[in-house]
Amino acid sequence: MPRRPLNLKRIVLKDSVYQSTSVTMLVNRVLKSGKKSLAYRIVYTALKEIGETTKKDPVEVFEKALENIAPKVEVKPRRRAGSVQLVPRVLRSSDRAQATALCWILEVCRKKAGQSMVSKLKYEIIEAYKKTGVTIRKKDELHKIAVNNAMYAKKPQAVLNAVNQSNQS
Repeated sequence: MPRRPLNLKRIVLKDSVYQSTSVTMLVNRVLKSGKKSLAYRIVYTALKEIGETTKKDPVEVFEKALENIAPKVEVKPRRRAGSVQLVPRVLRSSDRAQATALCWILEVCRKKAGQSMVSKLKYEIIEAYKKTGVTIRKKDELHKIAVNNAMYAKKPQAVLNAVNQSNQS
């Protein structure tokens, strides 16, 4: 029996405009210094512009982009016999993959300079929707690392199958 109580997963509420939990998760990650109204304005403006440029439902475009970016495996460094090995493991829950994808989108947006956050966010989501851009390369790079270090995993074939399944779709 664990000594610590289990951490219960927090329930993320749906946002008021698009009725989507993934939009709320994006807003919570865009948030800086507790200015949630500014974060909502940035995300809603970006989604509105995505809808205007793609002529599709912006939430569907955003969720498809998240699905394209979401990694199937993650790599954790483990210290074994005096050296650090990158041990891959398959992500069973989609929540962890979605959280990683959101972090990657915002990381890329914050690194770019010379544009507003709205235009950077819009551009990155559209690029992810088209399966191009920096975040897709980041996912592919992570999958390559996982394949190269699959021998350190408990179930190496499961890691390879997850990466191959991701590449096919």
